[in-house]
Formats: sequence, C-alpha cells, structure tokens
Amino acid sequence: MNIVIVGFGTAGKFYFQLIKKIKKVKKIYIINDTKIQKNSHYQQINLKDIVNKNISHGIIATPSNVHFEFAKYLLNKKVNLLIEKPFVLRISHAKELIKISKKKKLKCWTALQNRYNFALKELKRTIDKKKIGEIKIVDCTMFWSRDKKYYSNGWRGSYKTDGGVLTNQAIHLLDALIFIFGKIVKFQVMADFNKKKLEAEDLLMINFKHKKNIFSSLKATTRADKDYRSAIDVIGSKSRCLVTGLSLNLFSYWSKTNFIRSKKFSEIFSNKKGPVSGMGNGHKKILSEFLDKKCNKSTSSIEIENNLYILKVIHSIYNSILNKKNEFHKIKDKESILGKNE
Repeated sequence: MNIVIVGFGTAGKFYFQLIKKIKKVKKIYIINDTKIQKNSHYQQINLKDIVNKNISHGIIATPSNVHFEFAKYLLNKKVNLLIEKPFVLRISHAKELIKISKKKKLKCWTALQNRYNFALKELKRTIDKKKIGEIKIVDCTMFWSRDKKYYSNGWRGSYKTDGGVLTNQAIHLLDALIFIFGKIVKFQVMADFNKKKLEAEDLLMINFKHKKNIFSSLKATTRADKDYRSAIDVIGSKSRCLVTGLSLNLFSYWSKTNFIRSKKFSEIFSNKKGPVSGMGNGHKKILSEFLDKKCNKSTSSIEIENNLYILKVIHSIYNSILNKKNEFHKIKDKESILGKNE
C-alpha cells in the first residue's frame, strides 16, 4: 500500500509519525509547497507525479482553504481520502466531493478523531441507554491558548482561508454535541474579536436547542494563558457524567455518594506519551479503519456526507455573527411578569 500526505506542517508530520509504523504501508509520498528535508522513510513528489506511484490512500493536511482543490484532484485519480477538519470551507464544495466519492466508490472521511475516544464513546453509550435518565442540560467548554506566532502563517484566523476558534478548535466540541445529542433546532450566539491578532472570532458562546428538546451550551476561546482542559458536562434526571481532558479523554460519573473517574473508559497520558496539542489517540483508530480495505464504512460516521451537516451549522453560526442577527438587550427600568398579581 502506498500513501500520499498532502501538506507537511504540524498535522502532516503528526500523520507521518503514525503511518511510518504501519507495516502494510510500503511507500509514503509527501506533497508540500516548499522543499522539505530528505528522509529515508518518505519521498517528496509533485501532485502530477501521483499517477505513476500506485497510490491508493491520501491524507490532506494543508491549510483549510486548499482542501477542496487537492481533494477533488485526488478523488478523480481514484485515491481514498482522509481530510483534516474542517474538511472544506464551502457547502457547495462539500456536495461536489460527496458526489465524486460516491460515483467512484471511494472513502472520503473527515478527521474527527474525538469520536473514537473511549471517554466520548462511553458518554454516548451511557446517554443512549438512558443510564443517567432524562437529559436536563449540557455544558461544553474549551479554554485554550493560541499566540500571535500561531496566527502568523497568514491563513489561520481568516474567514476566507480558515475561520476562527469555531472551525479550528471548537469544531470538535460542536461535533461531539451533534454526534451525541442530535441535530440542532435553533441556536443563539455571542462572539468577540481580537482585531490586533486576527480577523475571525477568538471567543465564542453559543446556546443550542437540539431536536430531542435537549439544551446545550458551548463556550470556547483561544485567549487563555495556556491550554486548559476541555469538558462536556451532562446533567440527567438520575445522575451526572463528565468528559474532560485536553483530548476529551477522561470519563467520570456520579455514583450515589461519590464522583468517580472510570479507569476502563479513560485514556491516561503521561507527559512523554501525551496527546499533541489536544489531538489524543483517535487518529490511530481512524487510520486503522481508513487503511483497512475491508472496512468500507467508519464505525463513528466520519464520512463527509455525514458531516456536511456540521458545515451547515458552522455557516449558520457565522451568518448570525457577521450579520448581527442575534439581538442583545440593554438593561431597562421596566417591570416584567415577575411578581405580577394578575
């Protein structure tokens, strides 16, 4: 099996380190816009060279705004694809890739690795089996740090080429909310901008109402002084569940008397073996399925046709933010229905 990695930045190098350990991968090719250091484990090639390399699988880890053009080209060359999030920026582009991949019967998956975490899977199982009863409220938080250097590459933090905290970091929490609690009926959003650092939002607060009459909230920022843990806190009529950790890798629950961290459904990382920037271990599980020729369907629904909905939600949120459709009310000296004796 021969693989091509398109883009050799942080994500591309991360994938390379995982793939080079997989025995059935014979050759790894790299496509990058600049020349990279020579290595006995890979060969740098141009995009047009893939025709003669017998490449069956590809990973796209480029800046977000060029995902589509690479994906379209590779799918038309009959290459199965795993695309870093967000898989594309435009809804129309997503629909085009879905059409091509279905026509050519190729895998075209999105790297939403948290769906493969033990903790998140156990949370979904617990809720689906109604172990904590009727869901009363869900609270998601992600407080991370991204400095000026992170945004200095010219494409991060721009709506034209990447988006803000929603598309680049909080997309994993948004994905988890939809994956576990279902589609969204309506939402309300508040965002803030640090114009000295980037164009797009770096602070976001959203309230959602899901189809099953479940209410959730998402709060995310990259303004923190360091990366603190992310969390999904679920309150039910019988109990409470909490998924925490940089990679949403720790599962805890309330017993009748104590709050217990489950060793069985948590992945504990040491400093030496910990997740890279919150990436966790999910990519290994995705790659295992993606490179398995007998596996035509992912176990966690990461095919792009299943995730077109997430892109629609993102566009709806951005339309609301940029068009200022959500009203914010001033405090007034005017009584409401509270305490009214009628």
